[in-house]
Amino acid sequence: MIHMYSGDGKGKTSIVTGMAVRMVGAGKPVLFVQFMKGNMSSEIRILESLPQVTVIKVEQNFGFYGSMSSEDKLKITECHNGLLQKVLYRIRQYKGIESEGTGPELLVVLDEITHPCRCNLIDEQLLEQVLTEVPPSVELAMTGRNPKEYMVRASDYWSDLKMKKHPYEKNVVARFGIEY
Repeated sequence: MIHMYSGDGKGKTSIVTGMAVRMVGAGKPVLFVQFMKGNMSSEIRILESLPQVTVIKVEQNFGFYGSMSSEDKLKITECHNGLLQKVLYRIRQYKGIESEGTGPELLVVLDEITHPCRCNLIDEQLLEQVLTEVPPSVELAMTGRNPKEYMVRASDYWSDLKMKKHPYEKNVVARFGIEY
């Protein structure tokens, strides 16, 4: 199955982190892929400490899209495409593998995948290939704001988190351990 968690509300990454923890609790591996986020976050620290979880992400912090140079945009696009190539390689390893019991054998998370798509910082044909090649033994979850239509179409689950109220409106900055 394919999941899409989108919207302007808080909690998209927290949802997929919870899925990853649940999968590890079931004794199954997780490939957690973060796009755009080059800095460390608390959930990544804990996931990296779990032997069943492989975390791959952009290693350099390029900052916000508006402050990126043309060279930065080329570099981060190369990074994103490299991450997708690794995802494609990993899911192909699970083709033809039958799921034991009722659950999948691998969880793949594409955290913040919508952002590089909206900013043209990724090969979307490669992403569409990933989505069409997900075998039945693999569960894939995507997060981000404003998903493209093909992402929604490919999804079996789609939850859109809507912000109703947020401390940012009162100029409260992101807090370590809560927002990151």
